[in-house]
Amino acid sequence: MRFMLLFSRQGKLRLQKWYTATAERDKKKMVRELMQIVLARKPKMCSFLEWRDLKIVYKRYK
Repeated sequence: MRFMLLFSRQGKLRLQKWYTATAERDKKKMVRELMQIVLARKPKMCSFLEWRDLKIVYKRYK
């Protein structure tokens, strides 16, 4: 696991934990991209996706 992100459905980052050294600029870019991708997905879609060279697992709460 390289990082963990928690964000609201409105797109506000609530918590971030990075387990590998990553530049601050790259972190912001990754967070922004992942938020756009995950929030745009329909609720019935699978909770796994491939992004760059990573497998992303997310949980959507109601």
